[in-house]
Amino acid sequence: MRPVVARKHPRIELVDGLELRGWRQDDAAPFLIAQRDPLVARYAGFLLADRADALQTVQRYAAAYADGDGVAWAVSAHGGDLLGSLRFALHDSGLGCGSVGYWLAPEVRGRGVASTALLLGTRFVFERLGWHRIELSHAVENERSCAVARRAGYRAEGVLRDGMRYPVDERWSDEHLHARLVTDPDPLG
Repeated sequence: MRPVVARKHPRIELVDGLELRGWRQDDAAPFLIAQRDPLVARYAGFLLADRADALQTVQRYAAAYADGDGVAWAVSAHGGDLLGSLRFALHDSGLGCGSVGYWLAPEVRGRGVASTALLLGTRFVFERLGWHRIELSHAVENERSCAVARRAGYRAEGVLRDGMRYPVDERWSDEHLHARLVTDPDPLG
């Protein structure tokens, strides 16, 4: 795996005037508010307790790239308000293996933003961070997330039985497992 040499957080242009940018302290309050959305809350791997928790999480996301722990982007309209998240977390540096998670605010869903962000973020992680494998899991009933994974070239690998316990209602959930390898074809060509 190649070491991270650039420390300035990357910015990536998306569609419809949106971008992936680094997390900022002023994203803490909108992040907390975003978790009130029923879909975000239903599939969130963790729930923020309060503003202090949100601020701490935002600071951790902002530092991930510089620390070599992965990369986390805020989805926004050119430096504007938080509209979503795309986060790649490194699990094993020796294997170059990590995972990805994402969410979007209701006003940007259904416009191809999640697929585009995932495609471009994945390309960045493979090319610039030197990862070999990225895993993506989602609740089996979350058909929208499954479609995003497929459009971004993440192949289905199976079902993780009781693979997640969601904090919003403490339910155990079977999870679809998808993955991309650096050697898989890039859907963008």
